[in-house]
Amino acid sequence: MKHLIILSAIISAIYLSSTAQEAADTISTRELKEIVVNAQMQRTSAIMSTYLPTRKQKNAAQNGPQLLSHMAIPQLGLVDGSSVKTNSGQEVDLFIDYMPASEQDLNAMAMSDVKKVEYYDFPADPRFLGKAHVVNFVMQHYEYGGYVKAYANEFFISNSGQLNLFAKLQHRKMTYDIGVGTWYSANDRLCQKSVETYRLPQPDGSESVFQRTSTPLDSKVRERSLWPTLKATYNNERITLVNTLGANFFFNPARNSSGQVLFSPEISPATAYSDIQNSRNSSITYSGFWNFVLPRQNTINFNSYYSYAHTRSHSLYSETSGKEYENGAVDDSHNLTGTLRWVHDFNKAGKLTAIFNGYYHNNHTNYTGTAAVTDRLTMMRIGPGLMYNYSNQKINAVVDGGFNYENSRFGDDSEHSLQPWVDASIQYSLNNKNSFSSDFHYFTGIPASSTLSNAVIQSNPLMSYTGNPELRPYKGYNARLSYTWMPDNRWNMSVFGDGTFYGNRYAYDYSPSADGILRTISQQGGKYRVWLYGVSATARLLNNNLTINGQFSHRIVENGTPYNWTKQRLLWYVQAFYYAGNWNFGLQYQSPQAYCDGFMTGTWTIEKSAYSAIVGWGNSTWNLQARVTNPFRWNWTSATSEMKSRYYEIDKTYYNTGNHCFILVSATYTIGFGKKIQRGNEAGQQTGTASSILK
Repeated sequence: MKHLIILSAIISAIYLSSTAQEAADTISTRELKEIVVNAQMQRTSAIMSTYLPTRKQKNAAQNGPQLLSHMAIPQLGLVDGSSVKTNSGQEVDLFIDYMPASEQDLNAMAMSDVKKVEYYDFPADPRFLGKAHVVNFVMQHYEYGGYVKAYANEFFISNSGQLNLFAKLQHRKMTYDIGVGTWYSANDRLCQKSVETYRLPQPDGSESVFQRTSTPLDSKVRERSLWPTLKATYNNERITLVNTLGANFFFNPARNSSGQVLFSPEISPATAYSDIQNSRNSSITYSGFWNFVLPRQNTINFNSYYSYAHTRSHSLYSETSGKEYENGAVDDSHNLTGTLRWVHDFNKAGKLTAIFNGYYHNNHTNYTGTAAVTDRLTMMRIGPGLMYNYSNQKINAVVDGGFNYENSRFGDDSEHSLQPWVDASIQYSLNNKNSFSSDFHYFTGIPASSTLSNAVIQSNPLMSYTGNPELRPYKGYNARLSYTWMPDNRWNMSVFGDGTFYGNRYAYDYSPSADGILRTISQQGGKYRVWLYGVSATARLLNNNLTINGQFSHRIVENGTPYNWTKQRLLWYVQAFYYAGNWNFGLQYQSPQAYCDGFMTGTWTIEKSAYSAIVGWGNSTWNLQARVTNPFRWNWTSATSEMKSRYYEIDKTYYNTGNHCFILVSATYTIGFGKKIQRGNEAGQQTGTASSILK
């Protein structure tokens, strides 16, 4: 009986197991409907917008700005070369792994290492150094290794090109980057025609009104540069130390033009002219980026920069009538800046940041020729401030403010001033598909050292120019509002508006005499206002193989005394990229651009339209690209401009290769070694202090 019971139990267990297995097999073989899962490639929040580049986009790009162009981020405008701006035209600062990136750092990036791209408006993170608009490339990290990368391009017809070489070696927490590059340009079409109108008061109370037309017949421009850079980075979870040492050597042995001068009415006989110019600049720079994550939710960030530049320039303007004007200048400039930020995180109560900005500038300029004077300028500014940030799932708000104390000495004269600055920003996100962003800035600007010179330099028989050592800091306001909509991976859109206003501005003023015009700089200039508003949108079609994006905007500029005009222009662009395997094809068109050339001037410039066709092939190692720009345009006229004032006005026609047909051929090649190579944030060209030579 005992054995029968055991046997019955075994048979029952086998039967139940078989039944269960049969049921499981029945379930596992049941036919289900196909389910397609699409990853979310873009999303927005109150703090930032995040975009994931596709493999095809990364293979089609040779550097960081090109990748942004292919990704068509709605908050950004058309990417032109290395220039990246918001869709409302404001500057965008670029970072790689939360560290500042130069133009050559972006050229040296390996596109295959880009994991995602983040866009911020007025970020509170101290690593972004208080910048208003930021794009951050987040790269893949590796254990150790290194690589060598070459980047080269050549502009045919316009005759310029560059070659850059980069090397990276990473060992544990240390990374070493070496970069070197060279660039050249040989241009025989860079010149301009000018039609000047003079209204000169005469001793008898009348005005002498005439036109002077300068027409170029020949030109020659030669430029070349060389830059080496060394960067060392230490990075762990709590400490980031980046130290960069670089140099830049720029040579401009010839910037010459010649032609003829005519007068109407013929107050003087026609004459031929020759304008010969040359210059050179050598600079050395150091930059440091140090970030420390401390206990108890504290962070300290310190960013420093120093540069020294030595500049020499020489010009000789002569006419066959016997008139000759020679001018030379030698300038030595030192520039030192530092920013210290301490952040304490109160968790749900927000973050408080203490800020201390420091700035020091010194230059010594010797003029020879028509002006034989020496300018000495020392300028110091310190700016303490506070910033508060509050954020939750829906809102990110930032407000900061402080004071800038400035002490400047020009020659024997010194000046002190105390100026406030205020920033406020708020972002609101309904969900990961909709976000609103707005910000307001009140700021003061320091006059450039070159505008403070009292040297009087004569450039031709009727025109001389000088600066104004009495200039004081100017005030400005900027306000911006935008809305971003991302319904799914196929579509995105941004609506934006931006206004900038300057008060207490200084402007070029033209003072007449019986013999000609002296261009001075006056700080009694009237209001200067710029408005820009519009919409940008992107569509990704054919399973993300076709990307089309564009923008339509309206710019209005109001330029008060001494120019007194208001002008406006409708602007738009459209571009499309199509991807087929490792191949990519692109078309771009940009409407004629119109703008005022800075708040100091009354010059309204209109540039020609531009259109391009692009074909490229790339993978994670090679990238080859050819671009034909303006293929049906074979005249050298690039832009026109006009400036009108009470006693003097000038109309210019610019000739150069920028809006002529040209062909760009470029290539990159990266070869790696070691285990898991870190690519990104490479050493790049460093630029030195701008010279203070009056222009």
